[in-house]
Amino acid sequence: MMKYCRFVIIVTLIVCTASPLLARRKSQDFFLKPQAGVWFGPITPVYTTSEDVETRLGGGLFARYNLPWAPLKLGVDASYQHFKSQGVKELTLWPVYGNLLFRLPINLPLAFQFKLGAGGSSVEIQPEDQQQWDPLFMVGIEGSFPAGKWVNIGLRIDYLLIYEKHIEGAQRNGHIVNTGITLYLNIGI
Repeated sequence: MMKYCRFVIIVTLIVCTASPLLARRKSQDFFLKPQAGVWFGPITPVYTTSEDVETRLGGGLFARYNLPWAPLKLGVDASYQHFKSQGVKELTLWPVYGNLLFRLPINLPLAFQFKLGAGGSSVEIQPEDQQQWDPLFMVGIEGSFPAGKWVNIGLRIDYLLIYEKHIEGAQRNGHIVNTGITLYLNIGI
């Protein structure tokens, strides 16, 4: 009986000592890991008519890496966006940009991040058969939650400003709103 009591006491001490370690492992913040992912959803040109171009579906890829300060990440995004019209016009964009992401310091399973970035976009206009690279600026917000150890799922809304007024004769800049469902893969866990 004495051996049994010692055994129970030792097991109880081990479990009590190990439980904080197990709880710490379980509550690990997976958003603090480098991430790669994809997004897919509606892409909407702003200030256009159906003779110009219409809303379509688009998608893209992204990668993010943590900075030493926990709420900040550096990101790189690339996407493909093709717009058609009711007429003969077509617009194809290949935006590529870097961004700085700031995670709001809210202690919830749902994480919100603001994004601000810049880069360039390949712009191809048909039937004029024009193609050029234009500067691009972006601002956005994302909300996401962990769907396991390796995957996060979320929603993103990005506003892209394609700066075209530097071109002689350009009347306005390009404005695009991207909304999409995102799938993040947590790397290095």
